[in-house]
Amino acid sequence: MEGKVRGQRGLLLLAACILGLASGCSRGRQYPPTHSVSGVVTVEGQPVADAIVSFLPENEQYPANGRTDASGRYELTSFTRGDGAMEGSFRVTIVKYEEESEDKPAVSAEKPAAEAESEETGNEGYVPSGMVVSEYDTGPKNLLPKQYADQQKTSLTATVRADQNTIDFDLSK
Repeated sequence: MEGKVRGQRGLLLLAACILGLASGCSRGRQYPPTHSVSGVVTVEGQPVADAIVSFLPENEQYPANGRTDASGRYELTSFTRGDGAMEGSFRVTIVKYEEESEDKPAVSAEKPAAEAESEETGNEGYVPSGMVVSEYDTGPKNLLPKQYADQQKTSLTATVRADQNTIDFDLSK
């Protein structure tokens, strides 16, 4: 009888240990607190669809990014979809890349991408800082003014507060 009680105690102790370990693991990964951030991106009052909005930290925060929908509305994500951004000050970049289509010829080796873009937009081979591009790069073209794409020179800023944040951007050409 005494052996049976010891066996039951042992099983109870084992079960308690397993439950304790399982409950400690169920919380998942812990992230710093974030706050809801959404808004609308327009160019001269017209909504910009499929633009990438990036909040770049000024201090110790993590960056946050979002993509605009057909009405120009974006919602930021830092760690999990739609969680927002950390509290603090951010520099903001906004880009919209040209969609590749089958009927548009690619830039050829005879005409480097930088040269082709400067003819169309006056951007004269502009490349955002930190990005290495060869003279024959045929990567996607940014359709928004270049000053909003450069993370060092952008004039766009935002402050995220410990609340729900609506931050709109009306860009001018």
